[in-house]
Order: sequence, then structure tokens, then C-alpha cells
Amino acid sequence: MTSLQAVAVPGIPTLTSGDDVAAVIAPHLAALTWPDASVGLRGDDIVVIAGKIVAKAQGRWHRAGEDPDGFRTRAGIPDQLGLKAPVDVKREAGQIRRGLAARFGGRPGVIISGSGRSCEPGRGVLDIALAAAGIDAKRQGGEAVIDAVAAAAGVMIAPDCPVVVVRGVADVLTWED
Repeated sequence: MTSLQAVAVPGIPTLTSGDDVAAVIAPHLAALTWPDASVGLRGDDIVVIAGKIVAKAQGRWHRAGEDPDGFRTRAGIPDQLGLKAPVDVKREAGQIRRGLAARFGGRPGVIISGSGRSCEPGRGVLDIALAAAGIDAKRQGGEAVIDAVAAAAGVMIAPDCPVVVVRGVADVLTWED
């Protein structure tokens, strides 16, 4: 790896229960413009997806105040509702990866990210990988690379921009989920 690029994917609509995440984001990935004026997703890119949109596609809503599993998220969520954490994120990441590979070719990696508080007071929130697919976590430093890519993308992820594509770490990609 000699350089790393990350580009936020604009225009992703709000997902609803039952949506196919790969199908919803694919047209926006195809239209993504990079700083070098290239367009689209390559088969060796990593797509980082906010766990929140996966939870929305899974229909993980609950009434505000009823916090059954201790997970709460507020950014971009209507006042009367809450959103539980996504479930079976490893399977979801694999499903999204396979959907993107079918549409774009190659072996794109997928990371589903979530945010958490830093251990150090006053340090804010850091995005980490909840799950990944198509990325070799078993190689030396693999898990650290996955979390580092999630953290780098987390700088750009926002409620209105929940997907970021990272280019430049193809050496960690694998054909398997």
C-alpha cells in the first residue's frame, strides 16, 4: 500500500425494512467520482457501510424509551423511535459483498461499521468494524487493518452519507467471506 483514498458516496436514500442494501447502494457506487476523475467501484475497493443503514434494512426499529438491548442511536432517527443494533452482521456483510461482486466484478471488501466511545474521556466517538467480508482478518495485522479502515471511513460517514469507499488496501482482500 502506497496511498489510501476514501470517498463518501452521496445520494444514498433512507433504507426501509426489507431493502437489499447492495441493490440500493449499487447505482450510487457506479456513479461515484474519484479525485483522479475515474468513476465507479473497482473490484479491489472496500465499501464501508454504517451499521445504522443495515439495521434499518433489517427493520430493527423500536419505540423511544424501550431500549431492549441497551443499544441506542439518535443521529438521524425520529424522536419517537429508536434503532436497535443490526443482527448477524457477518452474514449481512457477506451478502452485501456478494451482491456488489455480482454487479461490479472482482472481489470488493465490505465492512459494516459502528461507532463507540473512546476509552479515554473527552476523546469522542470512533468508528470500528462490526463485521467484514472479503477481507483477510487472519493475516498478520488483518483485524487491525479492518478497524483502521473503518475508523478512516468513519471520519466521512454521516447520517446523510452512510457509505464510504476506500481504495488502496487491495492486498488485504480475499475471495472468501
